[in-house]
Amino acid sequence: MKTWNVHCEGRFLGTVDEDTETLARSAALSKYALTADEADAQDEQEQPVFGIAPDWEFSVTPA
Repeated sequence: MKTWNVHCEGRFLGTVDEDTETLARSAALSKYALTADEADAQDEQEQPVFGIAPDWEFSVTPA
């Protein structure tokens, strides 16, 4: 099993542990995905959106 770094919108979100990049992307969505309402709520509170909002690009890279 490998550790993968998760980045979205230029921000480091954290890590996931999986065997392949495809599984790591799935794990990243499971761990860091936000609903549109959650992303809007963070934005309305003038907080940076921390997570993967719908339709946002994200990446996983080996740690």
